[in-house]
Amino acid sequence: MMNHTLVMDVKGLKKSFGKFEALKDVNLTLHPGEVLGFIGPNGAGKSTTIRVILGLIKSSEAV
Repeated sequence: MMNHTLVMDVKGLKKSFGKFEALKDVNLTLHPGEVLGFIGPNGAGKSTTIRVILGLIKSSEAV
């Protein structure tokens, strides 16, 4: 029997700094036992996404 518990479920995450849209509609789902690789070029929003998920900065819209 599969466990459908979620470790993390992020839907529609958005973050803007003034007119600059750093994150636009980010969706992540993580189940127990999964490993999430978070890669991308400089300026792609990796650190901003992590900071919003951790609650260090607020998203621009309620998620």
